[in-house]
Amino acid sequence: MDNILGPLDYIVLFAVLSISAGIGLYYAISAGKQKTSSQYFLADRAMHWFPVGVSLAVSVISGIAFLGVSSLSYYGGPGWWVSALSRFPGGLIVATIITPVFYNLKIVSIYEYLEKRFSPVVRYMAVAIHLLTTFLVLGVIIYAPSLALNAVAGLSVPVSILTVGIICTFYSTIGGIKAVIWTDLFQGFIMMVGILVVTITAVVRAGGISEVWSTAAEGERTDRLLDFRIDPTVTLAFWPNLIGGMFFVISYTGVSQNQAQRFLTCDSLRSAKLSVIWGLFLQGLFEISVVVMGFVLFSFFHGCDPLRNGDISLPDQIVPFFLVEEFGSVPGMTGFIISAIFSSTLSTVSTGINGLTTVTGEGVVKRIWPTLSDGRYTVIMKGVALVYGILLMVMAWVASVAGSSLIVIGQRIVALLGAVSGVVLIGMFVPRGNTKGAIAGMTMSLAIGVWLLAGSILFPPPPGVGPPLSTEFCSANGTSFEYRDDILSTSAPSAPPSALDTRAWIYRISFLYQVAITTGSAFMVALLVSFVTLCPSTDDDNIPEELLSPVFMSIYRKLPDTWRCKMRLVKQHDTKGEDTRAADNYGFDKDTSV
Repeated sequence: MDNILGPLDYIVLFAVLSISAGIGLYYAISAGKQKTSSQYFLADRAMHWFPVGVSLAVSVISGIAFLGVSSLSYYGGPGWWVSALSRFPGGLIVATIITPVFYNLKIVSIYEYLEKRFSPVVRYMAVAIHLLTTFLVLGVIIYAPSLALNAVAGLSVPVSILTVGIICTFYSTIGGIKAVIWTDLFQGFIMMVGILVVTITAVVRAGGISEVWSTAAEGERTDRLLDFRIDPTVTLAFWPNLIGGMFFVISYTGVSQNQAQRFLTCDSLRSAKLSVIWGLFLQGLFEISVVVMGFVLFSFFHGCDPLRNGDISLPDQIVPFFLVEEFGSVPGMTGFIISAIFSSTLSTVSTGINGLTTVTGEGVVKRIWPTLSDGRYTVIMKGVALVYGILLMVMAWVASVAGSSLIVIGQRIVALLGAVSGVVLIGMFVPRGNTKGAIAGMTMSLAIGVWLLAGSILFPPPPGVGPPLSTEFCSANGTSFEYRDDILSTSAPSAPPSALDTRAWIYRISFLYQVAITTGSAFMVALLVSFVTLCPSTDDDNIPEELLSPVFMSIYRKLPDTWRCKMRLVKQHDTKGEDTRAADNYGFDKDTSV
């Protein structure tokens, strides 16, 4: 399609992107100038909870969420709104169980905790999972919105990839975590204004709120507002969004360096907890807003669905198509909405660059050069951030070549994070959890996650019957349309399943449930193996209190003395600064300093 952007659209787009770059430049040349690793990675632990919470929220709402969740709401119904409810229990778990441990340890990379609690092997297994998932996910996050904008608005895919990659690499590299957080605040504002502009315009053009609701009811969308089916393959049902969504929050917010690094920048533990609660509340608000946007767009296009009519080729193009239809003749407006889509992508990618750099610096560079001066280390890390930005642009290009198969991998690979979260929970709640159990639990969880991922690619869901779509009022009907979404799986197959389909049913389990499966399997296997391989307790393998959750400690102090003496604990003041984790290091140096 020809490029529909006018001069004013480019000016608006350039202005919004320039502000993001300008924020990074400001923090690169302002007080401190990001010369120390504490400034660069943790903003000197002086951030207020409000901007940190906003950053936590918008770093999760990527371009895929902006375009994809609205598409799910349009074509499958508004059931995704329930995921906002899962942010409450998930947020409480992260804020009360996980955050205090990471924050009080004063660590930079959260995977340092796994080395202190278990061994370096467990830490570097988690680091490998983090690197793999981040590269694949961010490559797709950069590419997928670029593809949608290219197909509908004519914006070049290479130009989109380079624009996002260069801008976020620039401000992430020179401005550090503080630039990322404050840029996220600005980008979150742009995103929300863009969502509101699209939603309000669609409501007005559809005839008002009452007309939107009645049209949605006629199209069977309101029937799916609360879908209590227990079928685990239905992603938009109530239970996977509530239960699976809670495990997603734990894995993606609490136990992922990309997000956890934000609350580590706060000026106090109370502030860190508030940032988590505030951030997950905003995340839920953003998700509900995007669901409402898709819900309203269905009413706007009722009677002439663009996908079935052949105006667009993929469901994710519904928002860009509305953008062209309604704002194409309004100078500057198209550029602003595209800048909102770009902002959602920038916030997530810059978060990933920062997290990748931190993990590499704390876990690799300092391990190789332990005597490196802080100033030189910070300079090297800026170079590492630059390299990661370039590699992510390359990964986005690989996604453009690989096509839909890599997009499916990028969407579902998040489930592998459950291997890390399950082991972290063992470490914080089970004093007798040991290195052998942690390695076994993480390995089994990874095997299950990879198995489910491979199966979802080899056995994609057959065509299903979603809510009705109509081209009754189109001027000219397009080609026939058969709705299928590999993630949605909104209904049972229209034809009786074959024997192969029946065996492959497990691979169609919602990716939200897959996160719960990998987390649960890591926890249970680690628990079982730890107790089977447990050696008699000695003074050398007692677990310092600061490595356990304060929730567990509050329960522990109420237990009878005969129970407490069996739990391998030592009081914090008795550790004398030494690492008292289990002695089995699997060939690594026992020194855990990084």
